[in-house]
Parts: sequence; structure tokens; C-alpha cells
Amino acid sequence: MKTFVITLLAVALLGSCKKDTDAVIPGGHVPTETAGKWMYGSFAMSEFWSYDGKYQGNPFELAVMFDFKKEGTYEKYFVATTRDYSGCKTEAFTFEKGSVDFNETEGSFTTTPTEGHYRGFYSCFPNKNVNRKMDRSELKAQTYYYAVKTGSNGKTNLVVRFNAGDTNVSTFLPTSW
Repeated sequence: MKTFVITLLAVALLGSCKKDTDAVIPGGHVPTETAGKWMYGSFAMSEFWSYDGKYQGNPFELAVMFDFKKEGTYEKYFVATTRDYSGCKTEAFTFEKGSVDFNETEGSFTTTPTEGHYRGFYSCFPNKNVNRKMDRSELKAQTYYYAVKTGSNGKTNLVVRFNAGDTNVSTFLPTSW
């Protein structure tokens, strides 16, 4: 009898467990031509050398990467680094993932993050470093506008605008990592 009551109690507790509502729920639409990894990036062609002749690195680097999965999920990465003549280095890294839904008729895709992370590094002010998960209030859906075009590089490029009427675009190239 005691075993029966313990088993019944265990089943009741398992049945009452709350489901994880923050899990990524696949189901968004990702066209075959946009599935995969894309990167927008720029960097300076110059380099910093300190007054004592030590190499300091590139003064500025910036990259945004999307990884669109066929099942309707995505990952997004943002990386930025700056250096100055005093030798101070600032780095930012943001990561988010969730579901994505492409609307081919409208030429848009909407990302809906379910989790994310911020990291910031300040070599000259380490007490300002940041390394934390995104708060629920920071996980906001964002709609982008896109076109798939063949670029001057002869490859398929993903041309992205942040607003429907924008004339400035960010060109994402296919990549791997």
C-alpha cells in the first residue's frame, strides 16, 4: 500500500509540473534560399601601433550574423570591438535565439527571441564589464525587410533593411563557422 501511495504521489507531482513556455517552438517559415549562415561585417584596413611600437590591433571591428534553420528557428550574433591610442579595448557581444518567420510576399522576416545574452569587456574599466542573460523585457520581436540578390561577388547575398522604406541596406554574405 505504501508503495502504491508513493507511486501515485510521484505521478501526481510529475503531471502537475509546469511546461517550459520559454522553449523555442519551431514552426516559422524559412525559405530554402535563406536557410543557413549569413554575415554582415566591416573592419578597418588600418591598424594601431602604440608609441612604444607594440601592435594594438584593428581600431574597429563590427559583424552581425544570422543562422536561419530550416525548421523555423534562428540565432543572431552581434560583435563589436574598438581600440584607442591609449591601448584601451572595448568589446561587445550579443547573442539571441528563438523562432523566425519569413513572409516572402512582403519581403520580410520577423525574429522572436526566447533567450539571449549580453557580454561587454572594457580593458581600461574592468569594473564596468557585463556578462548576463537578457531579461524577459529585452527579448523583443523585430521585423526586417529583405531581398535575395546576386552580388558583385557572384554569390547570393541577403540584402536587409531595418524598416520597409529604408534606402540604406546591410548586405549579408553566405558564411560558415
